[in-house]
Amino acid sequence: MNLRVLSNPKNMALNAPVLTAQQAIEAAKKIAPRLAERAAHAEQIRRIPQESIKELNDSGLLRLMQPKRYGGSELGLGVLMDVVLEVCKGCSSTAWVYSNLASHSWNIGQFELQAQEDMWADDPFALAATGLAFPCGKATPVAGGYQVSGKWPFGSGVDASTWMLVGAMTEQNGGAPQRRFFLIPQSDFKSLDNWQAYGLTGTGSHDVQMEGAFVPEHRSVSAEIFAAGQNLPGAKLYSNKLFQMPTFAAFAYVLSIVPLGTAKAAVEQFTQTMRNRAGTYTGSRIAELSSVQARIAEAAACVEFAETVVRRDWTDLENAVQDSEFPSMETKLRWKRNAAFATSLAVRAIDALMPAAGAAGLSLHLPLQRQFRDIHAASSHIGLTWDVHAAAYGQSALGLQPQGGMLL
Repeated sequence: MNLRVLSNPKNMALNAPVLTAQQAIEAAKKIAPRLAERAAHAEQIRRIPQESIKELNDSGLLRLMQPKRYGGSELGLGVLMDVVLEVCKGCSSTAWVYSNLASHSWNIGQFELQAQEDMWADDPFALAATGLAFPCGKATPVAGGYQVSGKWPFGSGVDASTWMLVGAMTEQNGGAPQRRFFLIPQSDFKSLDNWQAYGLTGTGSHDVQMEGAFVPEHRSVSAEIFAAGQNLPGAKLYSNKLFQMPTFAAFAYVLSIVPLGTAKAAVEQFTQTMRNRAGTYTGSRIAELSSVQARIAEAAACVEFAETVVRRDWTDLENAVQDSEFPSMETKLRWKRNAAFATSLAVRAIDALMPAAGAAGLSLHLPLQRQFRDIHAASSHIGLTWDVHAAAYGQSALGLQPQGGMLL
């Protein structure tokens, strides 16, 4: 494994591994069983245990998409998907936070070099949570930058983060407010510790608030530049075309792999359990019940169809970027439709398994009830909600303007 020695202010691993794709997948497989052991504890404390964050950082997995300039591996979306599918076998809340934090390091690599230096020069292990609801924030241009205030929901992983990447509506001289991103250090924001949820309980997705934080110009990027993937400051710094990728086009897929991975793990674990389980009242083998067989088939088919489409779309996106081609609005809407539908298939898969599990499926000592809650929680995210993205795609297909407010 190629190692680079880096500064270590947060007592993380002194030797930060720069991973190949296969090494990243193997590292995730190794960590997943320990994440499973901590899954219930993560729910109790409503965040990812520090031991899990440390393991993910020590292994190099949290820096999967970070620029190599700061010790990252600069691996792409396909590898991220493979890693998250493995992490989901241990803990879906950890997978959700991991997928978010790892991909945010890629996004920050698309900022200007000085912004990256601000974040990683002294602490290359620094992580950033996000608040992407633009209407929740307001930015006012001032000398040298912007003054940003707001309160953003769903800051998944903020407990492990020392930075926030937030979106805000920015005042313009006489014009309509414009969407911009801002990179803000921990000294300027406050986590409100208010995440109380029935699913993805361990993600620590608290509201985050800031009042009048000054953000220098170099730590801000227009959302329209991010959306297009063209003229991104970081794209001029690195030869890896990962940093030229249109961020919004990938957004739903970074999220959708968690419900997909959770459903895939549930099907595998449930099938294995049912091979030898006997009915509580009859004593007969559950595996011999045709209803159970059919439900396993349905759930497995849902997962397989969803994974096939997600992998195809991600490959298309990565190939297009490699060829310096950028997706049309119609393509973006189709990809978002597919990510939302893949998520609905994950929901259908877990819903098919629950009745076949019987009362044992309700046990807090077994993962199925948590997987059921986590998949339903993930499907409620606006980036994965079928009704939202079905309507947007249908509007475009019928020659209408898609609704505003979406990350397109």
